[in-house]
Amino acid sequence: MYDWREKPNRGGQPVGKASSGKRAAKVGSTRDHTVPQMYLKHFAQHVARRKYELNVRRLNKVNEPFPVTPTGIAAETGYYWGISAEGVPHHAVEELFTSLEGHAETVLKVLLNDPDWALTPHWPLSPDQRHVLALWMAAQILRTTRQRKRLTHQQQTEAPDITGLPQEVHTLAQNNPHLRYIVENLVTLALILEARPWALGFSDMCLLTSDTPIAIWNRPDDEDQLRAAALSDILLPLDPHRFLFLPGPATRGTDRRKYVDHLMHAEGAIGFALVEVAYDVADQFVIHHPEHDPWKHWKPNSPGQPKPWDGQTHSAPQYILEYGVFAPSQNIERRWTVEHPPPRSPDVSHPTLT
Repeated sequence: MYDWREKPNRGGQPVGKASSGKRAAKVGSTRDHTVPQMYLKHFAQHVARRKYELNVRRLNKVNEPFPVTPTGIAAETGYYWGISAEGVPHHAVEELFTSLEGHAETVLKVLLNDPDWALTPHWPLSPDQRHVLALWMAAQILRTTRQRKRLTHQQQTEAPDITGLPQEVHTLAQNNPHLRYIVENLVTLALILEARPWALGFSDMCLLTSDTPIAIWNRPDDEDQLRAAALSDILLPLDPHRFLFLPGPATRGTDRRKYVDHLMHAEGAIGFALVEVAYDVADQFVIHHPEHDPWKHWKPNSPGQPKPWDGQTHSAPQYILEYGVFAPSQNIERRWTVEHPPPRSPDVSHPTLT
């Protein structure tokens, strides 16, 4: 269990891991990333030493992509700063996320860095690796700007009146409901994810991600996020061609192979569907690799999941996915994670399977 609370220093004042002087200088003014930079790098082009570049499309100008670095996107000033009941500012949730990311990065390297194969031979993951990644995935579901807006909209009639507080205290206090929600639900949500079957997949279609990196199919804004995570299909794009997919009870159906961890190959329309679902849950923008651009073959064809906090009342798109389990005796060469095959012709077979 991660202890996210403040710890007393020698003088008896509660502070986090940083020194009290350094912390005081940064209270409420840090650039807090709502999507981990280490995750965004998987969708970035390595253009120079320690320099990575993404393409971003804002939903209100989706046909105008622009380049950005992982550090320059998905950041909100003071997003994870809260204030304790004693009036002490803390940044404890950000420190928790930093710890989770450090552990998860090691596991993601296992999934993505095999020198020969697109789908790692080290699958399924070990129980320890699975636990680490489930915690990290739970954090990505709970931490987003979309989640905060959902909670604020849901609780706006229940929230205490903090209008009389000084501005600097007001700014921190208004973050508290979301921060409390994260801490209260993180472990339970991780256990739900950990207990489900996972599919590691390869998509022929280039994938995108967004400021809502994990898509809970058909229930992204359900008031009961734990129930939604238990019953829904769940998609996490890992890079431009790999993803994790957690099939829900309806999608598993009677296929016994889908009740345990397995592999999948998203061919044809399935890859397009994955892009559509990932796009539909974005809050403000989507992200893709500069050389793996879904827009070369795909365009959004739905208004996305409605955002009641923005006054959207259109019907929510619903998804049903049918797919075959990829034979464990086959794999896909790693080069197809970076190369794109030439167009098919009647006389040339697609050389993806080995």
